[in-house]
Amino acid sequence: MKIAIVSQQYPPETGLGGIGTQAYLKAHGLAVRGHEVFVLSSSSEMGRQIHRDGSVTVIRLQGPTAWLTRQSEPVWWLGYSAAVAREIEQLHDEVGLDIVEFAEYGCEGFVHLLNRDRNEGIPSVVQLHGPLVMLANSIGWPELDSALYRGGVVLERACIQLADGVYSSSRLSAEWCAREYGIEIESIPIIHMGVDTDLFRPERCATAERPTVCFVGRLDESKGAGLLVDAAIDLSAVHRDLLLVLCGEGNDAFVAGLNARAESAGLPDLLRFTGFLPREELATELASAQVFAAPSLYEGGPGLVYLEAMACGLPVVAPSGSGVEETVEHGETGLLVAPEDAAALAEAIGRLLDDERLRNRLGTAARRFVVGEHDSTAAAERLERFFESMSATAR
Repeated sequence: MKIAIVSQQYPPETGLGGIGTQAYLKAHGLAVRGHEVFVLSSSSEMGRQIHRDGSVTVIRLQGPTAWLTRQSEPVWWLGYSAAVAREIEQLHDEVGLDIVEFAEYGCEGFVHLLNRDRNEGIPSVVQLHGPLVMLANSIGWPELDSALYRGGVVLERACIQLADGVYSSSRLSAEWCAREYGIEIESIPIIHMGVDTDLFRPERCATAERPTVCFVGRLDESKGAGLLVDAAIDLSAVHRDLLLVLCGEGNDAFVAGLNARAESAGLPDLLRFTGFLPREELATELASAQVFAAPSLYEGGPGLVYLEAMACGLPVVAPSGSGVEETVEHGETGLLVAPEDAAALAEAIGRLLDDERLRNRLGTAARRFVVGEHDSTAAAERLERFFESMSATAR
């Protein structure tokens, strides 16, 4: 098949989140299986660029900043969606696409899906990662009375309803969209690209000498970074050489505030910030830690960073009450704590740091779960079958 994967995020230029990693795994997993794969992603530079990423062709587009000086976020979504539709039409004329896939984030497929009569009905599917309607009603972003939410859910609903097929990274995201957008939950298969378990593995490097807790994600309050720093400060009263490694990008003022908290507690060596890490470096960072903790307020699931840590044999501390419960089984592969409960978070991390046997038991079970259920090679096979069925049905 000739497959176009549309994702604003794609590493290294714009792949700072889970959607970008998933797009990378999809593209390369399908290319290995003999398909011709094109990735349409955003660019931080002027104009349009094309390059090869191994056997994958990457086409980077510029959004409406090229021709619209002032723009709200919903207008940027619409403008970028129009640029995507134009690129798909041109690419289809050149190579004859068999299927196009969009992430739901940013509603990149809106113009293409609305205009498909002019695109010869290319079979088109949407993947749910963390739908806007779920985020707004769970973590309060965007605010329900904002222009982004009011306009965004209209576009999101249209994309999901106009697509030939929809699949989801998690059961939770599928349930939100089925309930809010009036589609049958049974029609949404759960397919997550999982983890490269050869890259993310326990034997990658030696364990750090200092007791080390690792966090991966966006450095902000919604991901629990501040809560985790406070828990680490409390734990340092017992674990005096504790190290908290924070992998990810964040607002400069927020990061400075985290540093200030540690320094004011007399712990200038408590935190280490790595910034965004390429996959190989991230795998090494995870494999050297003893515990992984990411106490987000809410996760659509299954939570790529948890799966990557689990593949490295780490017990994880994760929030209860959201999609991550599809990944982490309390007391079996990790520990679940209530969101925003700093005392429970510190207690769970401290329990794992104090009990090597518990760490090893949970970490071994976590690795076994990911290898059995979320290996990226097996996931590529499932995705291939779904694309083949969608392409055949739509035509």
